[in-house]
Amino acid sequence: MTDRLFPFGALIFDLDGTLIDSVPDVCASINRVLSAAGRRDLTVAEAKGMVGWGGRVLVEKALALTGEAGTEGEVDNALQGFLETYAAHPADHTRVFPGVLKALEKFQADGVKMGICTNKPTATTPPVLEAMGLDGFFDVVSCGDAVPHCKPDGRHILLVAEQLGESRETAAMVGDSESDISAAIDAGIRSVAVTFGYAHCPLEDLGADALIDHFDDLETALNDIAGLGVRA
Repeated sequence: MTDRLFPFGALIFDLDGTLIDSVPDVCASINRVLSAAGRRDLTVAEAKGMVGWGGRVLVEKALALTGEAGTEGEVDNALQGFLETYAAHPADHTRVFPGVLKALEKFQADGVKMGICTNKPTATTPPVLEAMGLDGFFDVVSCGDAVPHCKPDGRHILLVAEQLGESRETAAMVGDSESDISAAIDAGIRSVAVTFGYAHCPLEDLGADALIDHFDDLETALNDIAGLGVRA
């Protein structure tokens, strides 16, 4: 922020399950691929359990659940089909979580640098951000398939912090799942987890420095955890 009263110079956000509820479109896109292969559709609940590790893992899990796991070539083809159909239908059913736009507008107006650190593929992330009106908020968008080390490896978050001109001391991570918070812990930076995302374990087990139920509570949570200092 311009007056530097806010304790963090940069905020790093996960995308799916943190800023947006994207599972309905992820599910619809993978189901188009499965249908073309003569397989059954996934339920939204099944798809929700597969997100967070990137497109390839999603496809592998979907194939394994609906029949033969598939050869590497079949996984490659299914992944390409998924990326193409998802890029063509990035936000038919996706919504921005309540309070997100208001919070991002406030941080941006106050001069806080913001970045996206996601395992979502490069082919689908920009279309989704643009479709949801989020593309103008972030100075850095880092996708899991474009870096040598992706979440839950902390080097993914540290790379985004570096690209934003900040460090583990002056950046914080906002996410929803194990990969986000594990990466923040690995990177040694403070973290906030939202309670309405796609975590695959009890929220209290994530290890985040704070939990929030609504984005209206994010700034207060960040101010509160700043007093904890840098993670060991």
